[in-house]
Amino acid sequence: MQQGPQYPYPQYQPPPQYPGYPPPKSGGKTALIVVLVVAGVLLLGGVGVGAFFLLTGDHKRSSASPASSAPAGEPDKYSSLPRCSEVGNRMNNLPPLSSDGPAEPASTSDDKIQLSRLSCSWMKPGSSSGTLSMFLAKSTLPGSGDGPGYAKAGYENAVNDGAKPITEKIGKATEAADVDYGQSGTMQCGVRFYQGNVDVTVVVTAADPSDRNVERCRRNAHSLAKAASESLE
Repeated sequence: MQQGPQYPYPQYQPPPQYPGYPPPKSGGKTALIVVLVVAGVLLLGGVGVGAFFLLTGDHKRSSASPASSAPAGEPDKYSSLPRCSEVGNRMNNLPPLSSDGPAEPASTSDDKIQLSRLSCSWMKPGSSSGTLSMFLAKSTLPGSGDGPGYAKAGYENAVNDGAKPITEKIGKATEAADVDYGQSGTMQCGVRFYQGNVDVTVVVTAADPSDRNVERCRRNAHSLAKAASESLE
């Protein structure tokens, strides 16, 4: 078979450059990319700094709030102690009062409180006698609760040593307990109670060594303890 005429394929020629239009440069795209990257970094940096200050502020507020809401200790309820005559005037048929001096400073190794003590005694030959000791604990730091804590600890120590909590109300006492001092000699019975920041001990001694009426002794001790409690103002 005869072949038809052969036509050579034209070779590819680049498009002509028109005058007035320079060829595009790749550097322009690179500069645009760099500008966009830098802008993104700056934007993210600004957001990060703002978040840092925001989170830091929140942290400071959250860490400060527990301190401001921390509960304070029980405040001191009393700032002074009564005189012995003020206690005795609340009872009938007490023996004569030995002395009526004011409360005096008492020594303590606890630097969180300032301690003062009132000591009273009523006695007469042939009759029952009574003694009273009051300790006022003032908190060195107001509102710390150290004063009431001292008074409560004295009561709890007595209970741990065998004192029996009293279920009936003794005056305005917070808690009170009966204390037995043994029956080997003359009968003695007492009451230990605390009221606010005051620690109180009352002891009643029977007149007759042969008297073994425990219930009567305790009634007398309760009466003296109630008078002591109600004299605190």
